[in-house]
Amino acid sequence: MVEHFAAEDPVARTAHVQWAGTEPSPIWLNQVRELSEFWIHRQQLLEALDRDPDLRSDILGPVLDGFRWAYPFRLASQTRPEGDTVTISISGPVARTWHLIASEQEWTFSESPGNQVATITMSTDEAWRLLTNNLSIERQSALRTSGDPALLKVLCKTRAILGAPK
Repeated sequence: MVEHFAAEDPVARTAHVQWAGTEPSPIWLNQVRELSEFWIHRQQLLEALDRDPDLRSDILGPVLDGFRWAYPFRLASQTRPEGDTVTISISGPVARTWHLIASEQEWTFSESPGNQVATITMSTDEAWRLLTNNLSIERQSALRTSGDPALLKVLCKTRAILGAPK
């Protein structure tokens, strides 16, 4: 998966993925958006049938890797000193750790953290549900968080779909 949009050919930015920003996005992010829509609807059907969600990494891995691009866009409303870092940790069948570091203009993904100012830790099941507005208020309150309350509020309200958080 491509780490930074800036490293790509700007001509390839022809998709519009509203939850990832107002500017055109790489076409691959549009493809992930399409995959995620089918995957989310399947999860909702499984839930309606009282069946366990399908958390296989071969599909959910790319879906979560696409969903993560909602975080820098939402964090843009939070101006922080350069190097301040928020970390999102996901454990379970699809394990991910994402560090977002503040700069003067934006938040970007990094392999390693800078000055840790907020963290949120959740399971694979909680991560997809939170990012798609399918995590109950009760389960949201059980997420493991620490750090700056304003940043945590943004992280908990970030959605990688259209629509407002519950």
